[in-house]
Amino acid sequence: MRFVRIIVCLCCLLCCTLTLSAQAKEYAVVYPSVDQHGDSLLLSGKVSIPVDKPAKGLILIPHYTITANEEAPSINITGEARYFSDEYVLLVPDFIGYGITSDRIHPYLHGELTARNCVDMLWGTRAMLDSMQLAIPLDSIYIVGFSQGGATALWTLKLLEEQYSDRIHVIHCYAGGGPYDVAVTYDESVATGRVFMPAAIAMLVVGTDAAYDLHLDRSDFFTPAMERAYAKYLEPKTSKVMSVFFHTLNHRLKHWLTPLGRDKTQPQMKRLYEGLRRSSLVTDSVCPTWTPQAPLYVFHSVKDDVVTIRCAEHLQRCYPNLPNITYDFGNYGGHMKASYLFYPRVRKLLDEANKLF
Repeated sequence: MRFVRIIVCLCCLLCCTLTLSAQAKEYAVVYPSVDQHGDSLLLSGKVSIPVDKPAKGLILIPHYTITANEEAPSINITGEARYFSDEYVLLVPDFIGYGITSDRIHPYLHGELTARNCVDMLWGTRAMLDSMQLAIPLDSIYIVGFSQGGATALWTLKLLEEQYSDRIHVIHCYAGGGPYDVAVTYDESVATGRVFMPAAIAMLVVGTDAAYDLHLDRSDFFTPAMERAYAKYLEPKTSKVMSVFFHTLNHRLKHWLTPLGRDKTQPQMKRLYEGLRRSSLVTDSVCPTWTPQAPLYVFHSVKDDVVTIRCAEHLQRCYPNLPNITYDFGNYGGHMKASYLFYPRVRKLLDEANKLF
C-alpha cells in the first residue's frame, strides 16, 4: 500500500491523506463540528471511495468502541469498512478524543453529541464528494453501526429525522449490539458482579464525567488495579495491547470498580448514574418522543456478554409493532462473535435491496 500526500481545501474541508488500496481510495479528512460545550472544533475522519466500479450508494458508519488513537478511522479505517468499501462510498468519522482531537477525553456514549459529530461529517464532506461526480445521490444515505456504533446509528437517525428530514433521506439504518440503554448495562454488570470489557467501565466513568461536567474524582470509582491499567493503557491511547489486556484479564467487577462505584445510593454514584441515563436513547421506563420513520434493522444476540440484550428489549418495548422496524434477536454468541455475523448480514441485505432497482 502506498501513500500520496495531497492538500485540498473545499468549503472548510481539509483533505489530508490519500491511501490507495486494491478496492478503494481512502481520504483522511478534517471538518468542523462542536464539542460537548457547544464550542467549535475540527474533527477528523475517513472517506472511502470504490475504485474500478461505480458506487452503489453512500454509507455513514459510526465506529465501534476503540481505545487507542492508532485505531481511529482517520489513521486506520476500522474493520467495518472491509464489508462495504468495494461498492459503497463510506464516511467513517473519528469521535471526539481520537484523530486530531486525541488530546481530549472521549465523551463515551454521549449519543446526542456523537450524532451531531456524525451529521457534521455529512455536511463537511459534501463539496469534496460533489467534485468527484460519483453518480450517486449524496442526500440519500445508509447508516450502519455495531456496539457503540449501533447506538450512535440510532441517535444519528433521530437527529436527521428530527432536524434535517428536508435535506437528508435515510434509505435504511442498520444497528447491531447497541447500548441504547446505557444505564441498564451498568445495572446488569452490578447484578452479575462481572464485566467482560473492563475498558468500557473506565471509559464510562471518565467519559460521562467529561460529557456532562460532573466534576467527579475517578479515584472514588477506580480500584488500584483499574487506576494502574487506566494510566498505563487507556489515558495515553497509545497501544492496541490495551484492548487485549482488558478483554483477557479478571472479569470480576469488584476487581475494577470500588464499592462506591457499585452502589447507586452513594451521592457520587447517583450523579454518574444520572449521566448514564442521559446518554441512553431509551431506558427501562422512558421512551423517546421521536418515532423512527426510515426502515430500521435491529440486530442483537441474546447471549451478548458486553451489551445486554435488555438494551434491545427496551428499544422494542418503545417501538413494538412498527412495520418499518425489523428485530433480529437470536443466539449469536457473545458480543464479538455477533459482530462478525452482523456485518455480512447487513451486506447481504444491502445487496438484495439494490437488486430491486
